Amino acid sequence: MGNIEERVKKLFVKLFDMKPEEVNLEANLNDDLGMDSTEIVELTVALEKEFKINIEDGEIKKRHCVSDVVNIVKNRIK
Repeated sequence: MGNIEERVKKLFVKLFDMKPEEVNLEANLNDDLGMDSTEIVELTVALEKEFKINIEDGEIKKRHCVSDVVNIVKNRIK
C-alpha cells in the first residue's frame, strides 16, 4: 500500500502542479498552498479514488493543514 503520508503528498504535487518541498505536513491548504474550494473538491475525489475510501462533503474544507488531510485518510483506512 505504501506510506500514506507520501501518497497524499504526491497527489497534491500531481493534481495541482506543486513543488514537493511546498507540500509539508504543516502547510495550510488555503494560506500556504493557495487552494480554493474547487481544488479541495478535486483533492477529495482524488483521495477517494486513490485510497478507495469515502470522505464526506466539506470534511477536508474544515481542515487546515496537509497533516489533517493525512489523518482523515488514515482514519478512513482503519
